[in-house]
Amino acid sequence: MRIIYILNATDLYGGATKAVMHLIEGEIAKSIQPLFILPSDDGIAHTLRQKNMLYKVLTYRMSVYPPLQCAKDILLYIPRLVGRLTVNRIAAKQLYRIAKEFRADIIHTNTSVNTIGYDVARKLHIPHVWHIREYADLDFNFHYFPSRNHFLKKLKEDQSYTICITKDIQQYDKIHNWPASRVIYDGVLSKSQSQFIIPKEPYFLYAGRLESGKGIEDLLQAYAVYAKQMEHPVPLWIAGDTHNADYKKKLESIVSSMDNTSLITFLGMREDILTLMQHTLALIVPSKAEGFGFITAEGMFSGALVIGRNTRGTKEQFDNGYTMCSEEIGLRYNTQDELIAHMVRVTQEGIEPFILMMKRGQTIVQTLYSIESHQQAVIELYNHIVNNQ
Repeated sequence: MRIIYILNATDLYGGATKAVMHLIEGEIAKSIQPLFILPSDDGIAHTLRQKNMLYKVLTYRMSVYPPLQCAKDILLYIPRLVGRLTVNRIAAKQLYRIAKEFRADIIHTNTSVNTIGYDVARKLHIPHVWHIREYADLDFNFHYFPSRNHFLKKLKEDQSYTICITKDIQQYDKIHNWPASRVIYDGVLSKSQSQFIIPKEPYFLYAGRLESGKGIEDLLQAYAVYAKQMEHPVPLWIAGDTHNADYKKKLESIVSSMDNTSLITFLGMREDILTLMQHTLALIVPSKAEGFGFITAEGMFSGALVIGRNTRGTKEQFDNGYTMCSEEIGLRYNTQDELIAHMVRVTQEGIEPFILMMKRGQTIVQTLYSIESHQQAVIELYNHIVNNQ
């Protein structure tokens, strides 16, 4: 099968990029011939070159309205909107020529916020797969162009298939009863990559992008209260970064206003993130509307105790664990006070009371979110699509 994958970003550390690279590794590589369409020649492009995989770089933008957050955004709103529509129209023409020459069997768009793949698939009369990984409006404040209802209609067009990374996303996009839609959880790591290291080291860990939707400000505020309560508070390490310099300054300002600023360390982007997870006293996931929760699953694969906000993708992972083993696989919280209480308890009691919980979590993610199970589910969908043409 010849499959074109359209990526929204080339960030090596993003869950969407990791997931699609895991998808085309190993045994599945024998079944498909991939061609990647990228918006830039950096990040994942270097990896593709090293692996001698085909890719093309096109200029395209997300099919969402421009932001409206300041006076400058208002002034540039119309030019930006026209610019996005223009570059996407040009990119679609270029992609059409590429797909025709490549003789693509399927076009697989790795997100819900790009439409050039869908447009070209319709023109070529070939199947298109939407890989819906996000609550675009809830998580990122994106608004589909020309409307959300228009986008939802596209999901139910002939030869339009959807992969939703959680049941909650599938329901949110109103396709939970649609026969061409499947829930396929991301492949996070191989079963053989699991680690369980005891004892742990004394630090709490946040891992992920630094942005408002990830709940990092809430975590900092909760940590400030926690640190005041404890005689010997556990330090907080923040592994992640942002392209938004103003937001980074805002976070640094929040930290500088705290009494115990030396307890919080910004590590930046780290290549040893799994090692950090393996050794942390607890991994904290404060995201407000996590699509799937790649970090949560990575943490459990790494044998970490996960303290996670009880919402969206993180909640679904906790719920899946509870359904399968009738016991919790992590520490949920709904309020800031509950988060603080969890941090206090882990600090006072240590990791020993939670070892069985952590092992249950690791067993669940190995079962549901392994690269192997993800690949099998996706290739079954591809075969179903091709056999029904």
